[in-house]
Amino acid sequence: MSVLAECRRETVGVLAVNVVWAVATRPSLRRRARAAGIPLTPDVLARRQTRQLRVLRPSVGWSDRMRTELKASDRASVTAEKGREELWFHWRPGRRRHTVWGSITFDESSGTVVLDLREGAAYTGVSGLRRGASFVALCQIAGKLGLVEGESRG
Repeated sequence: MSVLAECRRETVGVLAVNVVWAVATRPSLRRRARAAGIPLTPDVLARRQTRQLRVLRPSVGWSDRMRTELKASDRASVTAEKGREELWFHWRPGRRRHTVWGSITFDESSGTVVLDLREGAAYTGVSGLRRGASFVALCQIAGKLGLVEGESRG
């Protein structure tokens, strides 16, 4: 078999895996988004997810409670804090040890947070598998902290 024919066969195989993966994953992402109150947007598979979310039930000390919940989660590993305004962390969206990294910025006066999540190098796979991990993490964090969609931020 020629090198060109082998290359074409491999490309068709990768394309088939991507199509099957996309068809199988979309319902799962849709369910996660619906459960978390996050709209499913065309950029759901983007490596970076930046969203402005609002607190579902704001009360006195809501940002401190969120910090405590995030630090206590078995999926989170807090790496740094920038005063009371910002928290940097790693989040494990799946069962494996791969993480996405991100930050959460609190605006106590408006009752909103900006959640910025990015997939790490471990999520880039040759055939694009595992894409969408930052969106899964976004949904998980929003559900855990009681956040809902505010205004999008790009």
